[in-house]
Formats: sequence, structure tokens, C-alpha cells
Amino acid sequence: MFKIAKLENVKNEVVSIDYATQEQSNYENGKKVSHESFRTLTFDISGDDYSFSFDLNCRLEELLKIPMNETIDFNKYIFHSETWLNIKGQNGVEPQMDIKITRYLKNKFIIFLTFYTEYSYDDDNDYSGMIEFTFNLDDYLKADDKNE
Repeated sequence: MFKIAKLENVKNEVVSIDYATQEQSNYENGKKVSHESFRTLTFDISGDDYSFSFDLNCRLEELLKIPMNETIDFNKYIFHSETWLNIKGQNGVEPQMDIKITRYLKNKFIIFLTFYTEYSYDDDNDYSGMIEFTFNLDDYLKADDKNE
């Protein structure tokens, strides 16, 4: 479910979940002391005139630590500099968001987020909305095991 502004449904909604590779390096005194690369997930929720995308900043196995049947703040799992709202062909609006995740039925998850913009490229119009979708982490863990 993707709704914008006055909670109007976005038409032709599609949720795409794909793999992304994250690379993280740590530096001390200007020198690289560690580097790791891992596969994670990227989410793109789109519909007519709008899309919302974000990436995880952690390994998939981190999601298995989320307690069963409990809704938690999902912000610490999100790579915020890669979170974008695209509006009517105008790319790159960085939304303010509140994002929650609930784990249920073993490795199935519900993500619920609300967002708003403090600015946009659309004649100074502000946008707000909500998105809710589910996914099964098993679909990605099994496929990830085959690719290592």
C-alpha cells in the first residue's frame, strides 16, 4: 500500500526488492584499518508518478535478530543517504521518515513507513504519505547462499 498526501492510493503500485552490495571501511589517523563488503537488500516501491527507495545498511542475517511478533524502529537498519522519494519525474527528494518493522511467521516481515518532505522540486509543494508492504526474508537468504 503506497499512499500520498490526502492518503490517496498510488496507482500501479510495484514493490521491487533486489540485492545490493555495501562496502564499509574504517579509518584511523587517515589510514584504512578495515574493509568489508557484503550483500544486502534494496527496496523500491513505485507507482504512477511516485517512487520511494531505500537500502539496508546491514547483512541479511541481522534481520534474524529482530524479535518475533514485536514492532521495532527500523531506522538503524537503513542506509539513509540512499533513501529517495521521486515525484512526478523530479528525482532525489530526501524525505523525513519514520519506519517500523514487525517480524511474524518465522522470517516474514511487515515494513510500515510514514514520510514527509520539507522541500521538493515541484513548485515548493510538500508531500507526505505512507507505505506498507511485506516480504519473506527466506526468499533472499536462500538465494544469497547460492551466490556466495
